[in-house]
Amino acid sequence: MSRRWNDKGNAAIQAAIIYPLLLAVVIVGVQAALWGYARNVAQTAAREGVAAGRMYGAGPEAGAAQAQSALDRLAGSNFTGHHVSTVGSTPERVRIRVTGSALSLIPGIPNWPVSVDASGAVERWTTPEGG
Repeated sequence: MSRRWNDKGNAAIQAAIIYPLLLAVVIVGVQAALWGYARNVAQTAAREGVAAGRMYGAGPEAGAAQAQSALDRLAGSNFTGHHVSTVGSTPERVRIRVTGSALSLIPGIPNWPVSVDASGAVERWTTPEGG
């Protein structure tokens, strides 16, 4: 007596295996996009801060204020706990560091850290050499 295999229920088992994996891939993709957006916001704020701090007579404090203003405009709720620092700035170079956290969608995992540095030479007047 031959026994035939019954395929009933295979689709449900396949779906029970594949759908959670597909959902995990989608969540990881969205998480990566949220982290990328937060990093982009931090880079934009740091670059704006350096551009403001490099201007003749401005200084690192003006750069930090501009970076904070950019964060206030752009960060929203995705980039939280942000902080602007001018540590490492010298009279010749302005350095702006923006740190914070990107929102985490994955339960049990804390927010993802973001840290961006930008620097540039300070503009200054010079005179032509030799004449």
